[in-house]
Amino acid sequence: MDKVIVTALLVIAGVTAAALVTTTLTPIVGSSSRSIVESQKDLSVRISTDVEIVTVHSTNSTTVNAWVKNIGGANITQLSLSDIFIGSNDQTQFYVLSYDSTGNLSDNNWSTAKTGPWTQGETVEISIKLNNASALIKPKIYFLRFATSNGIQSDYQFKFDQ
Repeated sequence: MDKVIVTALLVIAGVTAAALVTTTLTPIVGSSSRSIVESQKDLSVRISTDVEIVTVHSTNSTTVNAWVKNIGGANITQLSLSDIFIGSNDQTQFYVLSYDSTGNLSDNNWSTAKTGPWTQGETVEISIKLNNASALIKPKIYFLRFATSNGIQSDYQFKFDQ
């Protein structure tokens, strides 16, 4: 009879322990699987995102226009969060440009008339204004780097000789 009681208590303790472990681990497994799904989704978008700077033209030492094409398989939804850099190949000049949402382009900023998602195959014109202290110097070779908000980037070299 004692063995039956001990066995019953051990079975009850085992079932309770199993229920406790299941109750504890179920939310963790669910949370982990959601994180994995989100990571895979972000990675999929990053893999299918690609851009190419088609050409860069400087009309004067403080005004630069660039045409960038979405050559990837994904739409780019946050163009304003992209980063643009201009630097000289001899590393004497380097400028980080900020997005200007006002439409009135101010010094060391960039803007575009593009609104809404940037679709696959679409080319966007980007206008850049440098201040006099950041002006391009001739004859010098510069690079323009365009980077999307998810880290995909394209570089283009151009010579300022106007």
